[in-house]
Amino acid sequence: MYNSSPPKAVESSLADIAILPIENAYTGSFHKSYDILLSHDLQIVQEVQMDVELCLLALPGVHKDDLKTIFSHPQIISKQNLRDSGVICSARAAELYGLNILECNFQDESPNVTRYLVLAKTANLPKEHDQYKTSVVFGLEEGPGALCKALGSFWKRGINLTKIESRPNRGKPMRIRGTENLGCRLFNYIFYVDFEASMTDVRAQNALKGLEEVASFLRVLGCYPCSTTTI
Repeated sequence: MYNSSPPKAVESSLADIAILPIENAYTGSFHKSYDILLSHDLQIVQEVQMDVELCLLALPGVHKDDLKTIFSHPQIISKQNLRDSGVICSARAAELYGLNILECNFQDESPNVTRYLVLAKTANLPKEHDQYKTSVVFGLEEGPGALCKALGSFWKRGINLTKIESRPNRGKPMRIRGTENLGCRLFNYIFYVDFEASMTDVRAQNALKGLEEVASFLRVLGCYPCSTTTI
């Protein structure tokens, strides 16, 4: 899931798009995916929400009472002919690997919605303002109220934030408050923000200008249509 090869394939023009899971309704964010977004020069061009129904699969003729081990990859029990083992995955995997479905809706909660981002080398700016999101990532210099000032740039212009995620700044993971010997060692973070506005919206343009005034760096990750349906 977290292999960075698909984004690399897009960067080298071996593929047109890469699909990255970004968050699940129950387990939360896929943190490694945020690191992948920053480490590749790609644009978010679409978001997709998918209701993933997990199933319990096994080899033909195997019953639930026969199972001693449960895996999370169907190829394992298919190739090794493991008749005392099951696997948790999608119904589509049963077709691909010749397995039988023993039980559906095997997940802890339902609906089990995961949001995916579609990445491409270039993106066309939308012509309309409504039903669009923009994703950005930025860093902040140390100082009282720095994050409040950054987010206030959106509040002042009536722009709704749909998500904020912090990740360690890998280029500068630590900072020291005070002297080198007596100072307090603190983690240094960067922030990912999704907001409901198009980059063609003047409010969004002004909000990003305001954010630039307090940010140590700012990068727009993409402007894309809001997902209005779950598949």
